[in-house]
Parts: sequence; C-alpha cells; structure tokens
Amino acid sequence: MPVFTEALGNIIGPIIGFLLGLIPLILIHEFGHLLTGKLMGVWAHEFGVGYPPRLVKLFRWQETDFTLNWIPFGGFTRFEGETTFADDDEDEELTEAKKEAKKHSLYAKSPWQRIFVYLGGPVSNLLTAWLIAIVIFMTGIPQLQAMIAGVAPDSPAAEADLREGDLVLMVNEEPIEDSNELHARIMENVGQPTTLTVDRDGEVLNITVTPREDPPAGQGAVGIQIGNLETDEGLQRLPLGDSIVQGSRYFAQMTALTVSLPVMVIRQGIPFEQARPVGVVGISQIAEYSVTQSLERNALYPFLSIVMLLSVSLGIFNLLPIPALDGGRILFSLVEAIRGRALTPEIEERIHLIALVAMVVLFVAITVLDIVMPIRLE
Repeated sequence: MPVFTEALGNIIGPIIGFLLGLIPLILIHEFGHLLTGKLMGVWAHEFGVGYPPRLVKLFRWQETDFTLNWIPFGGFTRFEGETTFADDDEDEELTEAKKEAKKHSLYAKSPWQRIFVYLGGPVSNLLTAWLIAIVIFMTGIPQLQAMIAGVAPDSPAAEADLREGDLVLMVNEEPIEDSNELHARIMENVGQPTTLTVDRDGEVLNITVTPREDPPAGQGAVGIQIGNLETDEGLQRLPLGDSIVQGSRYFAQMTALTVSLPVMVIRQGIPFEQARPVGVVGISQIAEYSVTQSLERNALYPFLSIVMLLSVSLGIFNLLPIPALDGGRILFSLVEAIRGRALTPEIEERIHLIALVAMVVLFVAITVLDIVMPIRLE
C-alpha cells in the first residue's frame, strides 16, 4: 500500500502542478487574443477551457460561447475566418448573415489589425509576469545574504584567500544584502583596493581585494561566482511603490535572462542536462515542487516565482517567428503589409498546420525526454 500511495502521488502531484501552474497562463494567453480580437472587430465564436469534445457551455458574452471541454490541457479562441470563405464566392451568392460574418472575420482585417490580435496573447503573458513579480515583493521575499559560490584560480579573489561559502557582510565597511548589491559595489571600485567583510563559519574577517578592469572572460572583476543565501530572519514585505520598482527590475532581469539563454548555452558551454528544453511533464514537476516549497515555507514566493518565469517563457516563446506560433503569424502579416499582397488565407493556414504538426512531434519527443531524463529539483 505505501508503494501504491507513493506511485499515486507521483502521478497526481505533477497533474496538480500543471493545473495550478500552466493552464491558467495558457487561458490568460488565449483571453488576451480574445480581447484584442474583439477590439479589432473580429468575431470569436468560442472561448474554450480545455480542448473538445465539449463538456458544457458555461455562458455567452456577445457572440462568444464560453465552454468547458473534456481534455483539460489549456484552452483556445476560435475566431471567425480562421477557416475562411473561398475567394471565388460572389457577394450576391452569400446570405446577409454570411456577408456580416465575412466582414468580421480575421482575414478581413488589415495586416496591422491582425498583428495587434496576434500580440494579444504574448503581451498578456508578459504583463501577467510583471504583475506577479510585483505581488512577490508585496507578499514577502526571503531576506538574503550575498555568498561566494565559487572562486576562480589565479584570480584576485584567490590571491586574497576569499573562499567558497564566505558570506559577504560589508563592502568598505558599508553593509550589503544580496548578490546584486555586492556586484554593483564591486564594479564601483574597479581598480581600487576594496575591503570585503566576510563571515567564514562564524568568524568575521576583513579581506582586501582589487577588482580588475579587464578580467578574463567568465571570471568577473574579482574572480568570484556570487550567490544568495536565505537567512532565518523571516520574510520582507515591501510597500506598493517599492514593490513596483523591485518587481519591475526582477521582471526585466528574468526576461533578459530568458532571451539570452540560448546564446549563453552556446558561448558558455552549459551542459545539455542543465539547459535542455522542458516539456509539459517537466513543467508540471517544477510547478509541483514550487507548490511544496511554498507550503513548507508558508510563503507564496516559491510558487509565484515559477509561475512568473513560466509566463515570461510562454510569452517570449510565442513571439518566435515560427509558423503556427503568434510570432510566425505576425511575420506573415508584416510581409503582407510591406509587399501589399498576401498569401491566400487557405495557403497560410496550411503552412501553419504543417508547422503545428512538426511542433507536436517535437513536443512528444521532449515529453519522452522528460520521462526518461527527469529534471533534478534538489
């Protein structure tokens, strides 16, 4: 029975993580498309929670049916004109209802209006991530202490006998908190002898080091890797104004890191197991782990931080100029706007469908990888 219970937990836990962590972000993404579509006068016949077959119609807003569907993996918005009228239809052969529907179809809109609709999903995810970042600082973040996580050989830090695990308390007798502040203070003192006050296993030491102006690649001015250690002093809750400032900065950092990650993988040779793509199974496991951490620490920030990062990733991923993604549709619309002529909607949708099939194959491969090579969460 204990083995059965553990196996059941291994199945149910990731499902709960998926339901809490990813599905709301997908629905926010689709709702962004729905709102921008309505603003542009595009009819949306259905906003679905989950995928068909339909379980129940929840309610109707204007021309849009909100539905609950049997397959609980995400959601969708079904716009008028994504499957379009044939180009050779004569207006007189169309009923008045079809004429009105054609006027409100997606491909009846200008390229710039369609771009606005396509941007609605990714922008909604990025805006959600920004708001979550603000909430993280309002609801409480752990108080951090800057820590030396590594020392490069033959660097100023190594020569000054700084060691891995040292907690940095002060720079030039002025207290510092987290790694960002430590990095900023070091860069302010490039080329000048700088005193770091560190706690080494309970012993407080003053160590002088001179940050370099032109360090070797990947070493930094002093030659240390900087991390953060959570203290036992409880959570720090910031007022709204400070939360907006700090949350915006955190959001910008995570967005920049997400965008630059592929370049970092190539340049710095990050091992595949640390930088490989993660699918639904892996994301569900991460979300489940973050929920567990939030419950254990009685704090929201572990779960909210993961959700914020997922929302950033979802927004940026969908902006990639790949057919079937919003970025691919934006690219098609830009080309149409520049050259003044478009592919027929049928051909464009066929291209997106082929790309979608290829992405589904990739999705299956990544899912298999998640299973045979589980991500390490500890």
